[in-house]
Amino acid sequence: MDAVIYYFTSTGNSLAAARKIAEGIDAELIAIPSVADEQAVRPDAAAVGIVFPVYYASNESGIPLIVQDFVRSLDVRDRYVFAVCTSGYTPGETMGNLRKLVQARGGRLSAGYVLNMSHKSLGRELQDKMKKPEGRGTIEARDGASLDTKLEEIIQAVRKREEAKIETRSLWGRILNAPLRAVMKPVFKGRYKRLSQSKGLSFEEMIPLADHSFQVRDTCAGCGMCARVCPVDNIGIAEGKPVWRHRCETCYACYQWCPEEAIYGEIVAYNDRYHHPDVTLVDMINR
Repeated sequence: MDAVIYYFTSTGNSLAAARKIAEGIDAELIAIPSVADEQAVRPDAAAVGIVFPVYYASNESGIPLIVQDFVRSLDVRDRYVFAVCTSGYTPGETMGNLRKLVQARGGRLSAGYVLNMSHKSLGRELQDKMKKPEGRGTIEARDGASLDTKLEEIIQAVRKREEAKIETRSLWGRILNAPLRAVMKPVFKGRYKRLSQSKGLSFEEMIPLADHSFQVRDTCAGCGMCARVCPVDNIGIAEGKPVWRHRCETCYACYQWCPEEAIYGEIVAYNDRYHHPDVTLVDMINR
């Protein structure tokens, strides 16, 4: 294979997108957590893709910590590099920030795409599948085109090694968003001070500690599924209950995939339970 796609996922959205693109360009698919401990990642491929969900785009980089660390260890020189971020809300400047990370590694981000994979849209697709088992519903992408159409656009561009537009907030968009960001940033940081039970830390330093606010209901069966789906081995099982180790990615995979819906807490107070209809627990565990 002349292409490889590295992906990070928790709900399965980014895995579903990465899998589709990998099939279209005949690429090897590698989970970022599986290479997270490597000091230097040197792909044996001329084309390198990075697929991940957007986190904290309204007041931070939008790139999950594990993905940032991975890119800082990735050899991108003299390679065609493309990226896809999946977003249910606003992607903000995520792709622009990734471009900077790639440039800092001596590479160039040749194409950067945003896929709007909101829970509501994917929920409609699941309903369509249930009504029409032989068919496949469509998901609306941010620009109004179907997700399948957007994915095919990405596949064709990568096959041709095209230099494509980086889908990120424009200069005027950054200027117009600046006042809102100035207001929301301290509010968001204040919330994470409570979640992490810490003081005097940067936002990024508080993220791994935010799992202090996870709780478990009595309905927990002690199955250990939360520990198995955690991409960073942040959960242990003690006396039949999950225990968080404070190196959290705040991806909420444990919350989303708990079969008993026993995990809750302030950290997920604004999140719905959801996972991609085409991704299974086996897929998540086999990452």
